[in-house]
Amino acid sequence: MESCMESKKQGRISIIMPVYNGVSWIGECIESIRQQTDTNWELLVLDDHSTDGTTELVLKLAEEDSRILPILRQKNGVSAARNEGLEKAQGEFIMFVDADDKLDPQMLSVLRAMLGQTESDLAVCDYYRWNGKPDGIYNRSEELLKTDVEREENAARAKKVLRADGTEKAGAEAVSPQRAVCVESVRVYNRSEYVSDYLLRGNTRCWSVLYRRSAMGQIRFREDLSIGEDMMFLMDLLMQISSVSITEYRGYFYRINEQGAMLKPFKPSYMDEIKSWELACRLVEKEFPSQKGRVYSILAVSAMLAAGKIARLPGAERKKYQTEVVQCHSAVQKGLAASGAKEELPKGYRIKTMLFTACPALYLALYHHWKN
Repeated sequence: MESCMESKKQGRISIIMPVYNGVSWIGECIESIRQQTDTNWELLVLDDHSTDGTTELVLKLAEEDSRILPILRQKNGVSAARNEGLEKAQGEFIMFVDADDKLDPQMLSVLRAMLGQTESDLAVCDYYRWNGKPDGIYNRSEELLKTDVEREENAARAKKVLRADGTEKAGAEAVSPQRAVCVESVRVYNRSEYVSDYLLRGNTRCWSVLYRRSAMGQIRFREDLSIGEDMMFLMDLLMQISSVSITEYRGYFYRINEQGAMLKPFKPSYMDEIKSWELACRLVEKEFPSQKGRVYSILAVSAMLAAGKIARLPGAERKKYQTEVVQCHSAVQKGLAASGAKEELPKGYRIKTMLFTACPALYLALYHHWKN
């Protein structure tokens, strides 16, 4: 019996879920975890002293299922909560889940199989954009799915991963488990490929990923960032891993804000996006120099997005953020100065950055008039 318990602990997946005032949706998220076909998991719910009944709901669910572990903590941000979860996790594998999202029932099974078959350090699946409604599932272009065809195709992708056990045939020869899973629906990336084809192509999420605990070492989320912390966590982690396996199977439902993030007014914490990409630029330039132009172009675009948010503010309020405008201007100049960066810019941003660097005040005024 003791040996059996130790075996389960060794293969356990520790799911880390920060939450603050999430009573409206955390129950659905936890239920999706309880419905997993892979049952060897623990769920650490890090509650930042919620005041809306979240704490009571999680405690009730923990009484029903001993795998749910409530942790009441001081409110000091998502990164700090995830780091505390990493310190307290007992599993051999780690996963991060946002409390307003949910999982497909086979997600844990699929990602565990990918790690076993490819010997990668990270297994990543794709995701649906979801508005929280029963039939409100969107594809990556945010077009509402009108039939069940894509869901059936997605289920087939999961089955392909799970059946890639090395007994499949390629011509007349049996193939190894690693080769079988690659043939089916998974691609294995080395570090350089993961940076160029994935991280620097907008895929900087830390959720929908299963991590080997042994590969993480002491890598933690940067608590001085409120935006871009996921990306920097993955960038830091790159220094300790050898390969990443990625599947097109969509196992994660990411709840979208139908009002749109771009409609939210500017706040100083948005400048963390620039800070995080400046950190990424230094790391990429040192470790992956062939991607220098790409990463610096992203820095310039991030600064332009922040400047655009400032531009949409009323004139009197916009004047309060002159320091931030200067920071945006400096970041754009730094980005464009890097070799290859201008060529990597989307066409629309080539004109925008030219005008903004030449005359920031004029650009902000024109952008304000255009958007408002």
